[in-house]
Amino acid sequence: MITRLLSIQFARLKRQKILYLYFLIMAAIIISNALQCTSSPEENGMGYYAGGRFPTLCMQSYIDIIGTLFLGFMSAVLICGEKASGMFKQPLLSGVSKRQLIIAKTVSIFILAGTCFLFVIIFSMGTGFVVWGNHVFDYVREYSLQILLLAFPQMTMVLFFVLLSLYMSNISSMMCASLIILLVNNLFSQFFGKYILFVDFMYYLYAFSGYNGMALQGSRIVLGIVVNLVTAMILVYGIRRRTDSMIM
Repeated sequence: MITRLLSIQFARLKRQKILYLYFLIMAAIIISNALQCTSSPEENGMGYYAGGRFPTLCMQSYIDIIGTLFLGFMSAVLICGEKASGMFKQPLLSGVSKRQLIIAKTVSIFILAGTCFLFVIIFSMGTGFVVWGNHVFDYVREYSLQILLLAFPQMTMVLFFVLLSLYMSNISSMMCASLIILLVNNLFSQFFGKYILFVDFMYYLYAFSGYNGMALQGSRIVLGIVVNLVTAMILVYGIRRRTDSMIM
């Protein structure tokens, strides 16, 4: 049943033109990053990322606002939009439970998040190879660790967007709430990181990507994984409670 529901969700995702627009925008951003790294890097401060650390720069561009907000939008489309239009009721008439439907949507968003992030990694490495050759692999261990660690806050972010979508009445309200939360959290993560690192899973989107020169430390890595796992369990519990209490 879940497999059939997943195929339906992917069919709906494929019809979203903004999905293809996202890939075009991210490709343009990655190419723009490469041009900035090769054009007067000393003047624009991009010399640090030229060559081996270029994939890190592109990951930072992804998690900053664009990639994260895109996932919020797709969550809104799959959950808020269909909830507002009454599409949730149709599968329920076919013997599919609300919980099964939400699980299928959550899994599809997980896969979408992984695909989008993988695209950034592969395209940035390909672009970096064209521009700098084998030097793009100089720090492959460093950004491989970043890729692995970033999987934790991104998975937690998906659960957060799913729960938020279950409370929002339409796509517009979901996007407004997502944008405000991301902007406020971006501000707090950059200026009040030492105060929120024990409770804020989104902080680790920046910490694990080396944003603004944040160094990866062993204790910070362990704390970040724990914070994300605990937050993920809380969000899963919240999703189950909200799903069971919803009137479709």
